[in-house]
Amino acid sequence: MSKKIAYSKLTFILSVIGFLGSLGFYFGVLREIYSEPDSKVVIERLEKENKELKTQVKVLTGMVDECKDE
Repeated sequence: MSKKIAYSKLTFILSVIGFLGSLGFYFGVLREIYSEPDSKVVIERLEKENKELKTQVKVLTGMVDECKDE
């Protein structure tokens, strides 16, 4: 014959599963609230790339000017 789980034991197990699920939900919400927005990360990366490109352009224009002088 099949074993039956007692009602009190079943409700306890389900409440523990629900509690763990709610903790996961709240931690997920807190992580989303306090994480940096993606747009800020993209802006910082683009500003860094822009600065690097400006220095490369300065170096290359300096090299072109040196070639013209010769």
